[in-house]
Amino acid sequence: MAYSELIKKLDTLRNYIRSFYIYGFKRREQFFGKSGRTYDDEKRRLENYLDGYMTFRTDENGKVTFLSIDSRHTKHNPLYKIFKAKSFTSMDITLHFLLMDILCNEEKKSLNQILDEISDSYLDSFSSDVMPEESTLRKKLKEYEGLGLVGTEKDGKSMLYFRKSVTDLTGLEDAIAFFSEVSPCGVVGSFLYDKLSVEAQKQSEFFQFKHHYITSSIESDFVEKTLQAIREHRYLIIEQKRKENDRTFQNEVIPLMIYQSTQGGRMYMMAYRPNGKYFLALRFDYIVAMETGGVYAGFEQKRCEFEKLRNHIWGVALKQNKDRTKQKIFSELPINGKPIGRLSKKHNDESTVHVTFRIHFEDTEKFIYHRLEREKRWGTVTLLDENNAQFDVDVFDPQEVIPWARSFICRITYFDCSEKIIARRFYDDIRKMNRLYSENKD
Repeated sequence: MAYSELIKKLDTLRNYIRSFYIYGFKRREQFFGKSGRTYDDEKRRLENYLDGYMTFRTDENGKVTFLSIDSRHTKHNPLYKIFKAKSFTSMDITLHFLLMDILCNEEKKSLNQILDEISDSYLDSFSSDVMPEESTLRKKLKEYEGLGLVGTEKDGKSMLYFRKSVTDLTGLEDAIAFFSEVSPCGVVGSFLYDKLSVEAQKQSEFFQFKHHYITSSIESDFVEKTLQAIREHRYLIIEQKRKENDRTFQNEVIPLMIYQSTQGGRMYMMAYRPNGKYFLALRFDYIVAMETGGVYAGFEQKRCEFEKLRNHIWGVALKQNKDRTKQKIFSELPINGKPIGRLSKKHNDESTVHVTFRIHFEDTEKFIYHRLEREKRWGTVTLLDENNAQFDVDVFDPQEVIPWARSFICRITYFDCSEKIIARRFYDDIRKMNRLYSENKD
């Protein structure tokens, strides 16, 4: 096939974006499973779309290409550009301009009138195979109706079509600029932002974002389908990639909620798998393809069951991680045919782990106590006296609580966990840190 700048599918390009941006150390020959030609084509596309962000360095091992995007200083996510380079057929683009021109004066016209006008006024000098079929035109008009570009009106047995007026975005410039960067489907806002005048764009470029996780944008199409499925209570047929061997497998799930990490921006789909009768968390960056299925009658019941579980989910883990050598659980990946994070049908509080710790603060440090109260996701904070407070929580995986607990390390006077190995490791880490800093003391 001839090389095309435009994108038909994002599946391959997504992986190259992640590799170039997140890792940025792979050479051409290290991209296993893909031909050298595929690598060259995808790299060339990205160099065109992301001009100024693609760069390379040469070391003793060869040339390494990577994406350099400083999210602290990037006002507008450049990765949205890949959604604006979608490929199309010659008939798609032809019909687009023809329909927009024919319906430009908002005059209402039937399907036959539009066909006649295309034939008599636009394509009379071309060969007959250029003329679209009636079914093709009807499908395109229906598509544009769904997108809000075309309106319809019944006239007896006929359907009349008209072009809808352009939405006035005046007064919405700041809102569009803001939500295009913070919304899970910010690419929609990015499309609207492109329609603003240059002057309006300049006047709205004063936002700075603390947690600007730009790579999550490349999953916007999956996020949109997930949100739609949640709204309509539908199944999702998901093709996932196994981390250990890059092979794919299918999962049929009921999406319930979307979680996003505040630490790294990684997004998860919290879902229910009817086939196995368990809840699980799916990483969006492991999803290869997604299709919407039928309506699931038990959606509301499973949503209620999940809400009860949420009080024990600190991160995304739905069950304790038995492998204590790992700091985080990835509950969506099956291992030996059995998914990590599976909940038994008879779920009860015995599957949770109790974590407790106490902090001390001075009279002038009430902000420490307020921070504890403000940042806790679940659990309870008890004020023991004027200078001491205790935090208690029951969670599925206590390891997810540890990073946050460590942020109070200078204030913690007591730490305990019903999973004793967690408590021992916590104190071991403190002792190791103490030895490290003591040895380096002048």
